[in-house]
Amino acid sequence: MPYLRDTAFILKKEPVNEHDRRYILYGRDHGLLTAVARGTSLRTSKQAGHLEPFTEAEIMIAKGRAWDKLAVARNVSEEGVVRLQLRTIGAMAVMGAFCDLVASLTRSGVCDARIYDLIKDTRLACVKMDSVASSTRASFIFSGSALKLLDLLGYAPIANESINQDVRKLVAFARKFPLTEALRITAAPIVFNEFSYFVESALSHAPLEKKPHGFKTVSVIASPSRGVAI
Repeated sequence: MPYLRDTAFILKKEPVNEHDRRYILYGRDHGLLTAVARGTSLRTSKQAGHLEPFTEAEIMIAKGRAWDKLAVARNVSEEGVVRLQLRTIGAMAVMGAFCDLVASLTRSGVCDARIYDLIKDTRLACVKMDSVASSTRASFIFSGSALKLLDLLGYAPIANESINQDVRKLVAFARKFPLTEALRITAAPIVFNEFSYFVESALSHAPLEKKPHGFKTVSVIASPSRGVAI
């Protein structure tokens, strides 16, 4: 039986039956992956703690006919328990929405290590956001990560002269600097909101079959003044 080894982020998990779960992952070397882990719904499972969403783990997947089997998973570092470090609803919502977006926009068999690094950068920004959390900041970090993802996938939106100058500056900043730098940037709330609308419009033209589930959660956290869901 062929095996696949990689270091991957756990994007999502969902039940398959009473005892098993299906995991969607993004691997540094293999990109988007889907595999079933036996018994991880059971309280006695030793694997389940290594497969919480947003964690980074060393994995081994056994290729199967119907489903690939997640045979081994081990957290890469102490940050493997990062979900416990995301102490605010805003941080959890942003990370969940972004992972949902990655799972929706990327395709199996296409790998880009830059996307893996972007997931890692987004997670770090969410961890650091806890101490300075605000709805505007949560919205900006999510929109910034979404913009970077669109750029990497070839759907980069153009911030032309029709866009407010301050919004164009935010677009340039988000593209140039790590997301952790977004925690120190200042702007009027309306500028942050316009930036989010700019990214939302770009996402509406991306090849998404449906809006990822996490968007609704982030829109509640961000509470944009115009009432437009991110």
